[in-house]
Amino acid sequence: MRNINSCYFGIRQSEYGKTYRDNSLPHCNSTCPVFDLKYVVDTLLQQQRELCTYQCLNNGSDDMVEALKVQIEAILPLLFHPPLNFNNRKYVISKFPYQSSEEAMTYCTAFGGYLAEVNDIDEYTALQNFVLNTPAVDIVLIAGSDAITEGTWRFQRTGGPVPILDWIPGQPDNLGEEDCLNLWKQYGGKMNDLPCGFRSSQDRFMCELLNLY
Repeated sequence: MRNINSCYFGIRQSEYGKTYRDNSLPHCNSTCPVFDLKYVVDTLLQQQRELCTYQCLNNGSDDMVEALKVQIEAILPLLFHPPLNFNNRKYVISKFPYQSSEEAMTYCTAFGGYLAEVNDIDEYTALQNFVLNTPAVDIVLIAGSDAITEGTWRFQRTGGPVPILDWIPGQPDNLGEEDCLNLWKQYGGKMNDLPCGFRSSQDRFMCELLNLY
C-alpha cells in the first residue's frame, strides 16, 4: 500500500485545474514529491477500494486498514478545521472550496465518511453551533438535495428524506436552480438552498465521520 503519510503538499490543485497555495501546509523537502489535493483524495479512495468500503474502514482491524486510518488522521488537520465530536461522530469543515456537491461527497468518502446528515434536532443544534464557532467560514454545504423532485429534500447518500428543515426566512427560493442544502453562519446557522455546483471560493463543506481516532 502506498504511504502518503510521510509527505504533504504546499500546493493544492483541484481536478478543474485551479491551484490554491496554502502557506499553512508544510512543504515537502527535496526528497519528497509535492502532492496535490486530487492526488491525495484519489490515493485514499484507491486504498479503500483495495480494502473495502468505508464501513469496513470504520470496523476493520486489519493492519492495512489501521495504516490507512493513521494516514487519514494525519492529513485531516491539514485540510479541515478542528473537528466537532458529537454522539460518537466526528464532524469536520473543509478549509478549501468545492467545485460541486459531487466533488465534496468524494472528499468526504476519501476520509471515511459522507456529507454531514442532519437526522434530529439535537444534531442540528450541534452542527449550527459548530458552524457559528468555526472561524473563517460562512456558508457550509451539508447533505440534502431536491434535485430529483423540487421541494422534496433527500439525502444524496441514502435517498432518505431530510427530517429536519429549518429555513432562513424567505428560503428556499430555488433562485437559479438551487438544489443543495447549506448552513449559513450569517443567519444563525439556519438552512438555505444554493446551487450544487461551484458558487464561491469562500464556500465550504462539512463531512460526517465515525469517530475513529
